[in-house]
Amino acid sequence: MQGEGVHSGPNPGRQCRTISEIADAMNPTAKWQNMVHSILRAIVDNLGYKGALVRLVDAERRTLVLTGAVGLSDTYLGRGPVEIEKSELDREVLAGNVVDIADARSDPRFQFHHQAAAEGIGSLLAAPLALRDRVIGVLRVYSAESRTANEQEKHFLQAAAKLTARALIGAQRIEALRNISAQISSSVGLQEVLTAILRRTVDELNYKGGIIRLLDPTGCRLELVAATGLSQAYLNKGEVAVEQSAVDRAVLRGEPVTIIDVAMETGFQYPREMLEEGIRSVHAIPLTVPDRTDGGTRVIGIMRVYSAQPHRFSEDEIAFIQAIASLGAIAIENAQLYDENKRKADRLQPDEEGWHSIKER
Repeated sequence: MQGEGVHSGPNPGRQCRTISEIADAMNPTAKWQNMVHSILRAIVDNLGYKGALVRLVDAERRTLVLTGAVGLSDTYLGRGPVEIEKSELDREVLAGNVVDIADARSDPRFQFHHQAAAEGIGSLLAAPLALRDRVIGVLRVYSAESRTANEQEKHFLQAAAKLTARALIGAQRIEALRNISAQISSSVGLQEVLTAILRRTVDELNYKGGIIRLLDPTGCRLELVAATGLSQAYLNKGEVAVEQSAVDRAVLRGEPVTIIDVAMETGFQYPREMLEEGIRSVHAIPLTVPDRTDGGTRVIGIMRVYSAQPHRFSEDEIAFIQAIASLGAIAIENAQLYDENKRKADRLQPDEEGWHSIKER
């Protein structure tokens, strides 16, 4: 069946072989782009589809961006991101449904009738890339002939899409942690490192933006040190006073805080500005470093990530954000230790020079 592009319906033996090859491709240390290609290749080659692709939702959940494809021409794929608002098919898939388009050249839910005809596509089947209650994109498979998928085929593609989502998320997060760790070890400045950490977190989890604030020496204010995805007007809204933010006070006590809908929360200092910025959900966690005075830990600031939609943060997301925050705290501690050692060296320098001058007489 490989290379024929004609789908012959469900076949348990081929489906088992496909699952086995998907499992083999789920290597968390591999580049995620290569992993997606191997998964799509297994689906197309074993099950006789003409082609397959994966598209991921962007941070604002407005478009679907091509992530990998097999068996489809550059001409067909080259139309750019798909606007979700204009695609009834993809809106239905992103709502968690498996969608069958028996005739890709006439079904009104599918936008690209002429392109499908030119590509030799007769039908398609699409499933959500979902991990628990979070949908990150779509998996589509295409057949050369017009046909209706049965329930077994739909269930199988849904299972394959779930495996693909889990593999994709795991591989991307390991790659992100590896890149962030390498950047922390480099010689770039603290603000640059923290901004990069936020940007990778926001990109990885498809959030709107993020921010890191550190306590000032008085412990009364939280000072901005890094941000991404937020307007300058929002960042300039005013100083953040700890006593005016119940949410920040809780985080500074060491308690992570999740707000599913900002519109329903009264514990922020600037709720109106947050809504005007398009922020709907927040996860905030403390930044902690070792306390060298008593061997414990102390909270030095907060990290927040923002979603543009009301969002229930999953355990996987929270664990990843916590890992990122820990790396951010390490970067801050390294910078503080460097500054402290530099100040000590600067204080010792006059004595050292004086000693040299005495020795030379």
